[in-house]
Amino acid sequence: MKINENKLKQIINEEMMMIDDKSHVDHVDEEGGMAKSQLYKMAKYAIMLHDALDDDTQLEAWVQSKITIASEYLGKVKHYLEYEMGLEMEDPELELGYHEEEYDSEEYEDEVEPKGQDAEPMMVVDGEEVYEIGEEDADLMES
Repeated sequence: MKINENKLKQIINEEMMMIDDKSHVDHVDEEGGMAKSQLYKMAKYAIMLHDALDDDTQLEAWVQSKITIASEYLGKVKHYLEYEMGLEMEDPELELGYHEEEYDSEEYEDEVEPKGQDAEPMMVVDGEEVYEIGEEDADLMES
C-alpha cells in the first residue's frame, strides 16, 4: 500500500489528536490545591502586614496601589466563586484589633485628597469602566 505525503500527514494528525484526547481524559488538575496554597500565603502575608502597620504609617503611593489592587482582585474572585459557582463561604472570626466597619465608614473617605482632574472612563468593558493610565503607572502595576 502506497501512501502519499498528504495522507501520511492526515494519519499523523489523527493519531496526535487521539493522543491529546486520551491525556486530557485521565488528567486531573490540582488547581484547587494550588489556589489554596497561594491563598494561605496571601492570608499569612496580609496578617503580617496588618500587624506591622500603624494607623499613621506613611506608605509610598505604589505600595498603597498594590494593596488596593490585590484587595480588589481577591474580592472579585470571592464574589465570582460565591455567586457564579455557588460556593458557600463563612466570614472568619479574626481578632485583628479593629472592626472592618471602622475602615469602611465615610470618615476615611475624606482623608485622601484627589489630585489633578477627575479621570474620565475611556470605555466600558464587561460592565466595568476602563481608564487610560500613564506608562509610569503601568510599569508600577506590573512590578
